[in-house]
Amino acid sequence: MRRAALFLAGAGLVASAPWLWMSSSVVGAANLGTGYALVAMSLVLLTGWVGQISLGHAALVGVGAYATGWAAGTLGLPFPASLPISAALAGAAAAILGVVALRVRGLYLAVATLVFSWMASEFLFRQPWVTAHDSIPSRVVGGIGSLPSFDLSDRRIFYVLGWAVVAIVGFAAHNLRSSRTGRAFMAVRGSEMAAASLGIDVMRTKLIAFATSGAIAGIAGNLIMTDSRVVTADQFGFNFSLLFLAMAVIGGLSSLGGALASALLFAGLTEVFFRVQFLGGFLEIVSSLLLAVTLLVSRGGLASMGRSKPAQALVQALRRRTAAQVPHGPDVAAIGAVFADGTVEPSAEAEAGTPSQETRPRDERPALIEATGITVRFGGLTAVLDASLRVHEGEIVGLIGPNGAGKTTLFNAIAGFNHPASGTINLYGRDVTGFPVHERARAGLARTFQQIQLLPQLTVAENLLVATNVNNASTYLHNLLASERSIAAERAAREQVDRTLERLDLHEVAGRRAADLPFGVLRMVEVARALVTGFRVMMLDEPASGLDNTETDRLIEILRAVRTMGVTMLLIEHDVRMVTQISDYMYVLDQGRILASGVPEQIQRDASVIAAYLGEPEREEVA
Repeated sequence: MRRAALFLAGAGLVASAPWLWMSSSVVGAANLGTGYALVAMSLVLLTGWVGQISLGHAALVGVGAYATGWAAGTLGLPFPASLPISAALAGAAAAILGVVALRVRGLYLAVATLVFSWMASEFLFRQPWVTAHDSIPSRVVGGIGSLPSFDLSDRRIFYVLGWAVVAIVGFAAHNLRSSRTGRAFMAVRGSEMAAASLGIDVMRTKLIAFATSGAIAGIAGNLIMTDSRVVTADQFGFNFSLLFLAMAVIGGLSSLGGALASALLFAGLTEVFFRVQFLGGFLEIVSSLLLAVTLLVSRGGLASMGRSKPAQALVQALRRRTAAQVPHGPDVAAIGAVFADGTVEPSAEAEAGTPSQETRPRDERPALIEATGITVRFGGLTAVLDASLRVHEGEIVGLIGPNGAGKTTLFNAIAGFNHPASGTINLYGRDVTGFPVHERARAGLARTFQQIQLLPQLTVAENLLVATNVNNASTYLHNLLASERSIAAERAAREQVDRTLERLDLHEVAGRRAADLPFGVLRMVEVARALVTGFRVMMLDEPASGLDNTETDRLIEILRAVRTMGVTMLLIEHDVRMVTQISDYMYVLDQGRILASGVPEQIQRDASVIAAYLGEPEREEVA
């Protein structure tokens, strides 16, 4: 909460200083800064946190402005009673735009939002039923006997109120960023695959982000209309959408404080360019130059200016000093306490410190994963054909095969990342064949990836915190308001992550960004993230890939220890030595078909398996 308090203090200082001594014209320019700050924050949320590019935010600001005119003229609602109307209508428009984001991404999404902005400014905002609400009377905005009972035509009074709104919105946005919802936002930005595998509904998260960002932009439109009392369609053209995005980038695309600083900078530039005649029309050029300098010199924008070169040199020196102390992975002896929160109950043997060995025959134990007759086709290519496998409770099952055998395809069909043409998939005895990825994860299925899907911009601790979302009962509204329920859930999540980091000997890298860590540590962090979910079933896609023999041996010990906690595992692995050492049962896939299955000793002696890996032996010629 320290950053939120600093943000509120900064906004309060900005709001109070001009009220005491600045001229009316300067206060008027800073009033414009309130709208700029809100738009920049809305883009930080949508683009910086969720990774959804929008070039249509000027249109959403326009929706908020005209909604303010409608609320004042038709409903008779003064400021601040008109704020929820503006936020709701702009949020609804953004949610509709967000539906497009479910179909396209990247450049196509940017073009779609740009077209939306153009259509709004050139068509929608020029319709008579919209232009009828392009102004508001002063009697509705304020005055004696109205609610609120003060004159908003006084720039200083409006300035204080406007920045109070900015502070409240900034505080709420910070609450989201530090909560379950904010972690879902950042996970979607970092890796949609990883987000879905952790139980996050990617589509719903995008829609929430668009609606929230649009609501903030609508509030900005409300303040602009309330301050100026009149707007025109030209104020919300797509060129202003580009200007707003430039503000967010120059401020620091992921920083609320940077958005505030950038808004004040651009509000001041707008005033200067308006009053100095020979500078008229050059604001777009200057903003473009500022954007270019930011991208070339400091992509962190104004928010990173405090990171001086001496400070960076000190950080680098400390990192070099501690590089040799980076742990290679968890302390195996401590794994027994990973699930002390009760999400997975360890067996009595594990609590006593001895390995838990399931004594019942395999067929007498329930199958937690059961794939039957799975066929997966990509166009005319059949990648997997009529493949079946079962993973019983308490065992580690290995899936091996030559390159291109279809292992990952079958793996992804079980996890939900592709849809089989035929066959069924059961988890915990429940048919989940039609379930999307996030619902299969919520059913109790954790996984790692062949290509590591950690979130590079987040720290190790934050990566693990994302895995707690599936067990976090707080809602979007709880997160927005930082309710007791949200705070309690956040505290429990952080305690769970702290225990896991400490007991798996990863606490020394907890504050390091995933992008700054060596590959071997990243493998261990990904396993730790799967453990934090507390699920009873874990799927590991080539967990030893990229590890040396020492790291592989450590991983074997870790997975064996994890198994004693009641965690059942299905893993793909090319390292035959590793998979035969750790597996209780194995399946061999070749050319999309199950070639053989059995205990490791049987697989190692199977002639068809040897031939699949080494090729058919040459036949002796008969004389």
